[in-house]
Amino acid sequence: MAYIEKKTIKGKIYYYLTETKRVKGKFKKTRKYLGTEIPKDLEHLGKKPKRVARRLTKKEAAAVDQIAKHYLKKYKLDKGLWETERDRIVGFIYNTNAIEGNTLTLEETDEVLKGKKISKRERDAREVENMKECIDSLFEYDGDITEAMILELHYTEQKGIMPDAGKYRNVNVRVGKYVCPEWMKVPFLMAEFVEWYSSARKLLHPFELASLVHLKFVKIHPFRDGNGRMARLLMNFVLLKAGYPLLNIFNDEKTLYYLVLQKYEFDRKERPFVRYLFEVFIAQYEDYL
Repeated sequence: MAYIEKKTIKGKIYYYLTETKRVKGKFKKTRKYLGTEIPKDLEHLGKKPKRVARRLTKKEAAAVDQIAKHYLKKYKLDKGLWETERDRIVGFIYNTNAIEGNTLTLEETDEVLKGKKISKRERDAREVENMKECIDSLFEYDGDITEAMILELHYTEQKGIMPDAGKYRNVNVRVGKYVCPEWMKVPFLMAEFVEWYSSARKLLHPFELASLVHLKFVKIHPFRDGNGRMARLLMNFVLLKAGYPLLNIFNDEKTLYYLVLQKYEFDRKERPFVRYLFEVFIAQYEDYL
C-alpha cells in the first residue's frame, strides 16, 4: 500500500511516495521523490485512515454472505439479470419511484419498460425509462464511486425532468423537519463523502458499506431532487459490485423506512438503519438461507 513519507533534512522538509511490495518472497520498499510539497492529487495519502466502527454483527454478515453465495450459484450479477430476474428489477424500479410519488402501478411500470407510451403521465413514464437506463449503466460500469460518476448517474436519472440534472443544488432544502446542509457546503461534503467511501470500502463488510452509503448520501442531500432514488441506486451499486443481490425497499413499507431515517436524524446512530436494511434483505432472500 502506498503512503506519503516525510523526511526532514538539514531543517528542510521533503516528501516521498513510499510503497512496500512483496517481491520473490521478500518485502521491498521503494521511494519516489515528490518535492517539498505534497501534490494535490496525492494529499489523501498523507492522512491516516480513520477507524471505522462496525454496525453489522458477525452473525448478520454471515447470513448476508450465505445468501450471496447461494444466489450466485443461480444467477450472474450482470445485465443478464434482465432475463433471469426481470420481475425483481421491475419491482425495484416501481418501488423506488413510487416512494418518491410516481403514480404508475407495477403493471404500468412494466408496460413502460416494454415500450408502451403513457401520454397522460409523461413525467412518470420518463422516470421509469430513466431508472432503467440508470440500472443498465451501473451493470456496465467498471469503475467505482466518484463525484463524476454520481453526477453522471443523477443526470441520467433526472434528464428531461429537471433542468439542473447532474448538477449539485444551489438552493437550501429541507425534508420534513430535517434541514439539509447549506448548498454552499455541498461540493465540500460530497468530496468528503467520496473520500470516506474510498477508505471505508477497504474496512467494512460490503452490506454495511452499502447501508452507510445510502445513509450518508441522503444526509447531504446534494441535489434539488432525486436524492432518495440516487441513494438506493448507489446502495445497490455497492452490493452488486461486491457480488450481493439487489436490495429492494418496498413502497408499501415506506413509512417504516422514513421512520428509521428520521431516527438517525434525531440521534445520529447508524446501527438502527443498518439493522433495518439487514432485516429487509433477509426477508427478500430467506429462501437462500
